Amino acid sequence: MTQSITAPRYAHAEGYTALAFGKSGQFVCTGGSDSLVRVFYASKSERDQEAITLEQHSDNILSLAVSRSKTISGDEEGMVFSFDLGQSSAPDSDGLSVEPSGTVLRSTLPARDISISSNERQVAIATDDENIRIISLLDMAVLHTLVGHRGSVNSVAYSPDSKYLASSGCDGTVRIWDMREGDPACVQIMPKAAYVCEPGNSMEQYKIRWSPDGRTLAIPCTDHSIKLIEHSNWDVTAFLAGGHTNTICHLAWSPSGKYLASASLDCQVVVWNVAARKAMLSYANANALCQVEWNPQSNMLAFSDCTGAMYIWDDVIPTEQGHAAPFERALADAVTLGKDKLMSDLFDDTATADRASEDGMDEDEDEGDFLDAGDATADAMDDFVVDDDGAGYAERQAPRWTAVAASEVQCFQPGSTPWLGSRRYLAFTMVGSVVSVAQDESHNTIEIEFYDKSVHRDFHFSDSFKFSMAALSDSGCLFATTSKELANDRSLRGAAAEADEISVVSYKGFASWSANSDWTFKLPPKENPRCIATSSQGAAVVTSLGNLRLFTCGGAQRHIETLPNRVVTCVARDDMLLVILGALGTIRSSDGMKQLEYEYVLMNMDGQSRLATGSCPVTPASEIVWVGFSEEGHPAVCDSKGLLRVLHKYWAPTHASWVPILDSRKLSRDRGKREGFWPVAISARQFIVATCQGKSKYPPFPKPILDELDIDLPLLNTDTQVGQQEAKYLASRLFVEQQRGEAERIGGEYPGGASALVRDELGQDKLLLRLIQLACKSDKTQRAMDLAMMIALEKSFDAAVKIAVFLKQSSLAERLVRLRETKFTSHFEDDISDEDHSEAAVGQSNLPKSRQSAVATAVATAAATTYGRERRAADSDAGDDVDSNSDSDSDLGVAALELGKSIRPPLPEALMHSGALAASASRSLVSRPAQPPTTSKPFNPFGVATPSKSMEIKRSDSFFSAADAHSDESASPSTPFGSVMPVSTTKRQQPSSGDDDAAMSLPRKQAKRATASDSKDRTQPKLTAFAFKKGGGNMERDMTDD
Repeated sequence: MTQSITAPRYAHAEGYTALAFGKSGQFVCTGGSDSLVRVFYASKSERDQEAITLEQHSDNILSLAVSRSKTISGDEEGMVFSFDLGQSSAPDSDGLSVEPSGTVLRSTLPARDISISSNERQVAIATDDENIRIISLLDMAVLHTLVGHRGSVNSVAYSPDSKYLASSGCDGTVRIWDMREGDPACVQIMPKAAYVCEPGNSMEQYKIRWSPDGRTLAIPCTDHSIKLIEHSNWDVTAFLAGGHTNTICHLAWSPSGKYLASASLDCQVVVWNVAARKAMLSYANANALCQVEWNPQSNMLAFSDCTGAMYIWDDVIPTEQGHAAPFERALADAVTLGKDKLMSDLFDDTATADRASEDGMDEDEDEGDFLDAGDATADAMDDFVVDDDGAGYAERQAPRWTAVAASEVQCFQPGSTPWLGSRRYLAFTMVGSVVSVAQDESHNTIEIEFYDKSVHRDFHFSDSFKFSMAALSDSGCLFATTSKELANDRSLRGAAAEADEISVVSYKGFASWSANSDWTFKLPPKENPRCIATSSQGAAVVTSLGNLRLFTCGGAQRHIETLPNRVVTCVARDDMLLVILGALGTIRSSDGMKQLEYEYVLMNMDGQSRLATGSCPVTPASEIVWVGFSEEGHPAVCDSKGLLRVLHKYWAPTHASWVPILDSRKLSRDRGKREGFWPVAISARQFIVATCQGKSKYPPFPKPILDELDIDLPLLNTDTQVGQQEAKYLASRLFVEQQRGEAERIGGEYPGGASALVRDELGQDKLLLRLIQLACKSDKTQRAMDLAMMIALEKSFDAAVKIAVFLKQSSLAERLVRLRETKFTSHFEDDISDEDHSEAAVGQSNLPKSRQSAVATAVATAAATTYGRERRAADSDAGDDVDSNSDSDSDLGVAALELGKSIRPPLPEALMHSGALAASASRSLVSRPAQPPTTSKPFNPFGVATPSKSMEIKRSDSFFSAADAHSDESASPSTPFGSVMPVSTTKRQQPSSGDDDAAMSLPRKQAKRATASDSKDRTQPKLTAFAFKKGGGNMERDMTDD
């Protein structure tokens, strides 16, 4: 048979030449080593016309892709340009118009392959690094960066429906990416599915391609054959072999999917009959071939060779011999017919019958053709929603979730990034960073930089192993690799020859006292590290066989066990190791959304015990992207939606729970900026991140300045003052509970000792007092009571009582007093429970007599403290001042506790008791022992500094004892609380021992002495409860007891 192949048309200079047909089949684009893109007419009548030349590039053209309206080209310099296709606007011209439309990508490495999605909204670009970039053709923004390949990516191909993206790397690995959801995910990995090629050599960079129906993926193989992969199960269905004798570099499917063309370095173009699994046509060229493409609208092939020439093969398939045409319109016609039928059925009841009679077929056959029309019709049905309620709209049905088998679990190393040019971060923590710098084929350079230069010095070393992962701690750095360059180490050359992959685990210690703390282990063949971790108490390696290998910092092997082969990542701190595992299956919805499930194991670094295990929740349709420990020891995870969680109460396995503490994406939205946060570390109060602008997901080089995001629990109503205070309190409580629990777990004391614990609890109480103050202002007494029950310190509880008294919540003050006695005083054993609610209902008259006295005493004490400060003449002025500021942000609790300030609102009527109240208060003091102060300093619940000339306490007696004495000294029948205390001491007559009523009316210490002795002549103690000096507006309180 005579082959109709045109003479070579030398479109470019000698070198690699790319080509691609337009979707209309009217033209073919070429790009060559002369940095030019040319557009030729394809039809026989027009192909001799002068080509359109585009000169935007400045380096060799390596890749081309053409859609209905765009041509995109990439060069060896990493520049990717876009050109708009249209009709020429010149007069008397109906020719093609090609105009530059912008820069799609600026990369530092060659752009090897380009694939445009079917909707022409996105383009996938493969470069010589390990990443695939998905670019929006609307605004040229980077939408996604697909990370997973371990070498240069040389081919990308969208499926015809754009639901999947296939990619291949120079190491022979083929990956399938699910592109149907917001964040693309790798759903299938096929190691060594293609042949291994050398990065950088354009002639050896093979391409993989989908069949037009999207059911089959064609992949060039090592034995010069073509492997066909079935989409439904990703299994190999057939091989096309026997047509080539050298490497196959390019593939192209015919529009019908019945034929496959291949170009090889053996200078042959072979056309395969896919159904028959054999080669049916071939053409031997004089030079090695680069690319081959089918015309999407006719029986035509185009191919190029290394001399820069382009050839067109007309009438490739001999249809006159009974062979099916390479292009059949049946599929497209069926799709069009199906869409027409759908619309006609909706708006014309007779359309189906009319069309059936016109076409000479019945309705059922037509329906069958429509249902078999392909994925495009199915998509049209999925996107169509019937408005059957007459409202003018319809809601899409919620996706149905089903469990599917899990594919291979994707592992990652916390703090690592893919290659960013010639550099990548292997580890990035608050200790420092580990950076790998590509040098040449024989070695890389490892640079370790520390934040605290006083502890460790920065250093670097030559890396002949080409480590692919690292874990950094204060004690040392652990490295691991699965690189084949291990053969550069002479001791491993024999092993490398016997196995495809030999892995090494290496540790570099930072201990200055040890002469040699470094060690290296070689893993068995076919056992590769999946993730590693290290801390001050050892190192951990999780391998591809599911083995967890634990080492000491000195290199002793201390433990080995087998975990489920679903490990995602691991991280260590001190004696704890956190391992994250993928759950048994993946949940996928009917609309393609994917929901990952995770589990966690928290164990000791010696492997002898587990602290906690269970499920590790993530935000729906997200995955874990970072794992670590807080500075205080909280295990933490962050998912791809930006939600940070910590594992709380891990020291009590049955109480362990994941608590969300920050929504970083919400924070970014609140800022009104388009930025992302790359996690680095976490403390009790901040999330330390590197801010990535735009769509970038990784920190740049050189090392960026880190930002601190305040921990902000995602509570409700955080835009209000109450919500903000509640979030701060819960965060503080989380921190204190974790510090206390970790101390109990390791058998130590609270960090900083008991004083630090009191300080931290005091900080919590300050936040509670502010909330109580806000609740009292809003008359939410029940909320104030609930908040008071959370108070930890007795002094803070006293401040809560004063706040209630000051804000005229007398019933709340009485209940707080009873609660205080239950919580802090062992003398009263009855609880504030249902009995207290009934007591509140009937009033104080039903309380026991001693209980009534105690309640009255505390309320009177609070009143004395609040109102007995200054002379009466200043009452109205001070009251006006406080009332005017009652709704401000100042803390009234400070005014209630700082005796050096004058807080004098009008005295509430509820507290204007008769002189008997003071007597009752004094009697109750005899039965209630004085409580020693919790700390030696005056209690300050809000952290406000005490003025330098304020009240000075000159003896460490109980504040309330002094206040009780004050109330008795200043009480009178008409006014129970005097406004000015006497300066001089006062002698009182000693009552007889039988005069109980008189004795009970004395202050506490004087009453005790009176009842202890029957002597009437005993010397009376001289007691002055308060003494105020007035000078310059300052007041000094002296509490003396002679």
